[in-house]
Amino acid sequence: MTDVAAEDGLLAPIDPLVLGGSPLDPIADVETNQPKNRARVGSIRPSAMLYTNGIGATVDLPHLSVMPHGLDAWEPIYARRPGPAEVIAEPRLLELVQAHLGSQVAELRKPPWAPEERGHAGSEAIDLGIPGRIFPQWLRCTGCNLLAPVSHEQFAYVNVNRYRPDQAQFLHRKCTGWGGDGKQTSRKPKDQPAVPARYLIACTNGHLDEFPYGPWVHRGETCGKAKIPQLRMREWKSNIGPDVQIMCVSCGASRGMLEATGPKAVDKLPHCRGRHAHLDAFYACGEPGRLMMLGAANQWFASTLGLLALPREEATSAADVVPFLLALPQALLAGVTVRAAVPMFKMAVGAQAQTDALDDVDDDVLWEAIEVVKNGGAVPKAMSAERRADPLTVLGPEWTVLTDERKYTRHSGSTDFRAVRREVPPALTSIVSSVVAVEKLKKVNAFIGFTRIDALDRIQDASARVAPLNRNGRPTWVPATEDRGEGVFIRFEETAVAAWEDQVKTLPVWTAFRDAHRINFRRRTSKTAGDIDPDSRFPTPRYWAIHTLSHLLIREAAMSSGYGSASLTERIYAWPEGEGRDPAAGLLITTTASDSEGTLGGLVDLARPEKLGKLVADALRRGQRCSSDPICSHRLPTGKEEFLHGAACHFCLFVSETSCERTNRFLDRRLLLGLTTDPAVATPGLLASLTEGI
Repeated sequence: MTDVAAEDGLLAPIDPLVLGGSPLDPIADVETNQPKNRARVGSIRPSAMLYTNGIGATVDLPHLSVMPHGLDAWEPIYARRPGPAEVIAEPRLLELVQAHLGSQVAELRKPPWAPEERGHAGSEAIDLGIPGRIFPQWLRCTGCNLLAPVSHEQFAYVNVNRYRPDQAQFLHRKCTGWGGDGKQTSRKPKDQPAVPARYLIACTNGHLDEFPYGPWVHRGETCGKAKIPQLRMREWKSNIGPDVQIMCVSCGASRGMLEATGPKAVDKLPHCRGRHAHLDAFYACGEPGRLMMLGAANQWFASTLGLLALPREEATSAADVVPFLLALPQALLAGVTVRAAVPMFKMAVGAQAQTDALDDVDDDVLWEAIEVVKNGGAVPKAMSAERRADPLTVLGPEWTVLTDERKYTRHSGSTDFRAVRREVPPALTSIVSSVVAVEKLKKVNAFIGFTRIDALDRIQDASARVAPLNRNGRPTWVPATEDRGEGVFIRFEETAVAAWEDQVKTLPVWTAFRDAHRINFRRRTSKTAGDIDPDSRFPTPRYWAIHTLSHLLIREAAMSSGYGSASLTERIYAWPEGEGRDPAAGLLITTTASDSEGTLGGLVDLARPEKLGKLVADALRRGQRCSSDPICSHRLPTGKEEFLHGAACHFCLFVSETSCERTNRFLDRRLLLGLTTDPAVATPGLLASLTEGI
């Protein structure tokens, strides 16, 4: 995408230059049964659609690789299903999505799912899930190294077992091998698997294309011996790594893939054609092409938004209900034409959005709100660019609810939220002001796009690099999921935190961290991100300390909660007092599941005073020691070093990246515990007083 940002959202409308010859329609193959192959090729968890294998990513299956298609191809799937698409009614998340993609976004839809029952009697065409296409579409035969597109006459697709989609594969029919001298071997013909060719071309605007093997081996020219040359991919091991050669059997030309790497590769690789394979379309783009390996870590970075579904205030007027109604499909509202239909409307909302949010709303109030929305009297409020980029837009309301006992207890009987105040363990009363056991919680997540080469947090201000979800870049709905689970919330005494923070800010250690962050930011942030002050993205000392404690608690809780550390996630509330905002110092550790009704209570049970006190004490005791000390305890960036952690490593603090909200950055045991170390790198610890006698 090369368009400028729209006024009401992050992305502007775009028009493709070239579209695919025919729309993606896996249903047609199933209904016509030509050929006799099944459409389903695999399955992924709902959360994977948002974080690892979503639209535009390549999903590695046992024998092939596929790419989930854009939202345009999802519509036929929804249209074939009985009843409307399931939605998630969460006004706060919808407002945030609209701020990024535009006010035309009206729904948060759950992805279509395919039943797992072995004896399911429904039509398979109706039960299809996410549509996808084979990508890359160049294959390499494992028997003879033939390199050709999937449409090659010798490749055959086989997927005939309805209950074993993992067996779907491409075969090179009657392969006889290859001797390497351009001649076929005398080996008996045998079907050999064909696997995806692993080289791709990507650009910073989010485009991804097939590698041009033919032009590459002929150095931009055409083969002089054949109109459609026969290519092979050979690989040899060497002292500097694998040496891959692309060879043309027709004319004898060959060229190594090592030429496509290194600083001089930009002059040898073609410029980007602007292809969004997930949309089957080409857009204007003039960026240099970059070699990309299939499945590389920087091939796809999801752009997601997520927040906790909070209990709303009691609806006493139509204005209180209108935001919720705006998050529902308008077709659902259109069916309510008379006051008597309101009870049925409540039931329909409960079934389609799976929520009881309207159960306690008076019918007269709800009918008044419906009329306001249908008559155009309710217009969604536009969110400014500053609010859109400010983390407090999401975290602020959550902090307000979790720190107000009146708010979180009033609606604790709902199906999505229940919280109970717990007594603070006696040993923690000097630093902890309150503990809340969140017995039920729901986190809602939405997928708004993706980037390539650089993650979104590095190019947050470069809208042109966020790939679109549909062909015109203005979706009317986005995929969303909801996770249910439990958690433990701990709030710290603000006076103690603020006093400690003032001490840390004057230390040379803190200056070293800030300087390292500036270097890291300038080196790694994409040049297209614009003029951003690195200090505006630098967390405060309280964040470092609370974040460090969160990691210690996650590692310790995994020993006694019944959940692995990778199943636990953190949410840090840490910011100083500022203009128009109150300070915050707290953490929420949760565990959620996206494909179940919740979790088992092992984590929330740790909020009991007798268990929480022991949990914190054990975590602090473990944090005082690291098998890498004294190297770890003395670590501090100096000179041109740019690492963003101090006394932290895999032995003492790091957790799975699914658990950490900052990918194991901004951690330091010294800031939390005040370790005994060299005076030149020593700092006061926020919880140093609790470590005495441990």
